[in-house]
Amino acid sequence: MTLQMAAPQSPFEITAMAAPAGIRLRGEVDIATLPALELALEILVDRVADATIDLSELTFIDVCGLRELARAAIRLRRAGRCLRLRGASMRIRRILCLLGWAELFEIVA
Repeated sequence: MTLQMAAPQSPFEITAMAAPAGIRLRGEVDIATLPALELALEILVDRVADATIDLSELTFIDVCGLRELARAAIRLRRAGRCLRLRGASMRIRRILCLLGWAELFEIVA
């Protein structure tokens, strides 16, 4: 299943992944696309054990999007589960470190 949103110049897609269980993000996460990400993360956290989010096709994510990823990771941790970020760019990794949120995730290649 794929959810597509198209703001004037920032297409955004969320695709469900079966193995590993999770979602793939493609395009840009910003204030216009944040509601779709929030909904996808809520569904993901409620339905899977450990979750993976593939960021390899993400071209932009603002701090609000990163905050939602962190909130999902915290919810999973409280339930004894983990959130893996796959394909996170060096820029995303650096920002997560600067914000003190990197330790919330398992970051994989």
